[in-house]
Amino acid sequence: MMVKSTQSLGPYNRYAIWVQGCKKCCPGCISPDSQPLVGGHEADVAMLAADIVNTPDIEGITISGGEPFLQSAALCELIAQIKAKKDLGIIVYTGMQYDEIKESELAKACDTIIDGEYREDLNDGLSLRGSSNQNIYMQTQRYADKISMYGAKGRKIELHLKGNKVTMVGIPDKNIIKKLQEA
Repeated sequence: MMVKSTQSLGPYNRYAIWVQGCKKCCPGCISPDSQPLVGGHEADVAMLAADIVNTPDIEGITISGGEPFLQSAALCELIAQIKAKKDLGIIVYTGMQYDEIKESELAKACDTIIDGEYREDLNDGLSLRGSSNQNIYMQTQRYADKISMYGAKGRKIELHLKGNKVTMVGIPDKNIIKKLQEA
C-alpha cells in the first residue's frame, strides 16, 4: 500500500509505503492485514520509484509494513533508483532489533530506523513509535535536528480517502484504538 503525502510518519511531507509480510505478528499490530506473507499487491520497482520521484512536495519516504527487511533486495533497488534522481530522506520502521539488521544493505541505505516489535502493553502514546521499547537510530545526520519529534507527547493520525476506501496513516494511541474497535 502507498500514500503519496503524509505528515504523520516522520518529519516533513512524506511518501509512505507499507510492504506485505511479517513473521512477528505482534498482538495489537495496527497493520494486521500486512502480516500474511502472501497478499497485498506487487509493485514494479521502476514504476514505483518514478512515481515517488515525480511526487511533488515530499522531502522523503517512510517504509513500514509488514516487515521491510523481508523485502530488502527490492527496497534497496527502489531506494537506489530514487536516490539516483532525487535526494529524499529514508525512514524505515522494523519489528526487528537494530543489532540484527544494522549491517544490512537496507539499513545502510536509510537515514533513520525505528526498531523493535510492537508491544501493546508498552503503548505509551508518545509520537512516531508504537511502544516505548522501540528505539530510533540515526544512520545519517539528515534528521538529527528532528530527533526530539520521536517520543514526544501526542500522536498524529490522518485519514486518507480513495474511492470508498479509508486508510488511517500514523500510529494511533490506545484511546483511538479502543474507539476504532468499538466502532
